[in-house]
Amino acid sequence: MADSLHRIVLTGGPCAGKTTALAKLTDRLNSLGYKVFRVPEAATILIQGGVRPANIHSIEFQSTVMHLQMGLEDAISRVAQGQPGRAVMLCDRGLMDSAAYVDQTTFPLILDQNKWSRVGIRDERYDAVVHLVTAAMGAGAFYTTANNSARTESPEKAIELDALTQCAWVGHPHVRVIDNSTEFSEKITRAMEAIARVLGIPEPV
Repeated sequence: MADSLHRIVLTGGPCAGKTTALAKLTDRLNSLGYKVFRVPEAATILIQGGVRPANIHSIEFQSTVMHLQMGLEDAISRVAQGQPGRAVMLCDRGLMDSAAYVDQTTFPLILDQNKWSRVGIRDERYDAVVHLVTAAMGAGAFYTTANNSARTESPEKAIELDALTQCAWVGHPHVRVIDNSTEFSEKITRAMEAIARVLGIPEPV
């Protein structure tokens, strides 16, 4: 059985560098002796699998995304907890991200329909949330939709979704926002520093 399993969400606006960050964070944590388990982004799985929602902002689609996300997290968590040693589960987005894609009146309906509580799916499932700010905000020259077939947002829309995603996680006790005030390599280092504090290990130099 795992000595401990830390569940960490890596989230952010479109084109924030999550895919690259996940790979580099995985390598870094592996080098520190952690087994790393990665949960893929549910919405991307659905869209790349051929699901073409008529309305990405609908109750039906976002509820489906959340059910898939929850199933993936629970399945990988069970496997991770059965492994010896220290383990980290890095989630490519978390359940609260869906709140950024529906209006304020729709998200409570999703929670009610599925008998979920905001605290339960936000605070009790994840030990920390690391939010990478979209490149559209502060690093516009690097913003692109070419590296993800599920992404179609304009830079303006990306900034809007980034802000909504940050708002969705307000209330979680351990949220760290990583902006674009440095080069991308340093952005990843700052993300690793945030994770190191959660894990209680020395921060990288």
